[in-house]
Amino acid sequence: MRQSITLCSLFLLAVISVQGQSAKVPTFGQYPAKVEKAVARAIDFKNSPGAWGFRTRLTDALRRGVNFGGHYILTGWGCGTGCVSGGIIDARTGRVYFPEQMHSIGVGDDETGTYVESPVEYRKNSRLVIVHGIPGTQIEENEDLPTGDYFYEWRNNRLRLVKSVLKK
Repeated sequence: MRQSITLCSLFLLAVISVQGQSAKVPTFGQYPAKVEKAVARAIDFKNSPGAWGFRTRLTDALRRGVNFGGHYILTGWGCGTGCVSGGIIDARTGRVYFPEQMHSIGVGDDETGTYVESPVEYRKNSRLVIVHGIPGTQIEENEDLPTGDYFYEWRNNRLRLVKSVLKK
């Protein structure tokens, strides 16, 4: 009997511990980046496939300077009702990256029928990107993703999923 109570207690403690850990979300401070004043002279259209189609937006963003991950510029544009897309410019080189997670982000909230006010969060001194909504809705594998908060780390010119907190 004592053994059963002890085992149950240990099991409950383990479950509570795991639930407490899963409630923690990544913070910008956990993914620091040293801010630079680097600004390329122009967008590198030659080495940035697809960038020419967004030349005005990208050039304007480059002029505004670093706003993400130390030496990057994260910029976005609308792609229809309830949809935003974006790219990331390396301010050192002018090269543009188009992570699939930022292609056609669904910003509608299925529960309330409203739109997410700030679909993408980022900081100048952090490599963390938070997508509120549905990332990369034009990607076949992501068609059934639920609305939520998706936490990505920018590393080696790619977004890597760190955690997702889905809406019920």
